[in-house]
Amino acid sequence: MECLKCHKLIPDDAIVCCYCGKRLGTQNRKAKKRPNGTGCIYKLGGNRVKPWGIKKNGIFLGSYPTKASAIETLEKIQKKPVSEAYNFTLEEVRELWKQEHYPALSEKGKESYDLAWSLFEPLKENKMRDIRTEDVQKLVDEQVSKGRSRSQCEKIRGLYSQLCKVAMREDILDKNYALFLRLPKSKRPDRLVFTEKEIKMLKVDAKTNDTSKIILMLIYTGFRINELLQLPKAGVNLEKGIFTGGEKTEAGKNRIVPIHPEILAYVQEFMKEAKEDLFLSGYAGNKDDHNFRSREYYPTLERLGIRSEDRPMKPHTCRYTFATRGAKPSISQEALQELMGHAKYETTMDFYIQDDVDMLKKKMKKLK
Repeated sequence: MECLKCHKLIPDDAIVCCYCGKRLGTQNRKAKKRPNGTGCIYKLGGNRVKPWGIKKNGIFLGSYPTKASAIETLEKIQKKPVSEAYNFTLEEVRELWKQEHYPALSEKGKESYDLAWSLFEPLKENKMRDIRTEDVQKLVDEQVSKGRSRSQCEKIRGLYSQLCKVAMREDILDKNYALFLRLPKSKRPDRLVFTEKEIKMLKVDAKTNDTSKIILMLIYTGFRINELLQLPKAGVNLEKGIFTGGEKTEAGKNRIVPIHPEILAYVQEFMKEAKEDLFLSGYAGNKDDHNFRSREYYPTLERLGIRSEDRPMKPHTCRYTFATRGAKPSISQEALQELMGHAKYETTMDFYIQDDVDMLKKKMKKLK
């Protein structure tokens, strides 16, 4: 091709003459129109770091630094239904999940999830679709650096997994990123138990202190602290010599626990003092498990010199003590599991309750 100005030969596809600089034509730079339903890309006004915006179904999906990155994002979501939820932040997804699940949770369950959620503070305003495993992994690693246990880190993973499932249902995410979190290895905890000497100290103190009586009842029943504090009077049958109570699991609910002779006098005393529906309603101390733990249980053990920095002796120590003492005198595993509420019954207790009660009472007497 010949240049119109200098008449020198130049390549046929040249736009500018390489000799004189004459502009020979213009390129058609107009982008092809995207097919209907695939979204649109457009230039945002002003001097922006991310000048390229994208929309799909009339919903703004964000801005990007280059047109290529905007196109790439649209291509990724071509087969994904897009709704307003696509722009939800982590906090908005959590609110959606909370509305659906909190009504069915116990107060303790809500408290546990609220505590886990407080650790997500750095991410709560981020769009759910932008959060990935490594973002949450940093939260887990931070807890590990503070010496938190695996079980505490599992609470972070558990909540994040729940939120990912909601996000997948709403077509915000394609996978549950919580599954890829790395948790610390679980360490076998040191299970403290009350010594025989400490139990004798509690028995002496129980002559004048009701809190020590309750601690001993926890040790001789294997009840969780809340199970005993919330036990109704109807769950105590002095004639048959049994408790009927428990919670948390199917095996633990309404399980039968014989009243050990060592605590029978305490049980009779509390039943006599009970003015309301609860077995311990006549107890003058705190009946809320958290308050009982901090204001009654720990101060009593500290006063007796049983609790120390090396021996924290949490309320669950009573349950460990029951299990340890129960295993020593050759109580069968099946009987001990029933007493602890850890096994599912094969047959209904409605038909065989007397046989089971007699068997458990015989086994219970083997305890010291």
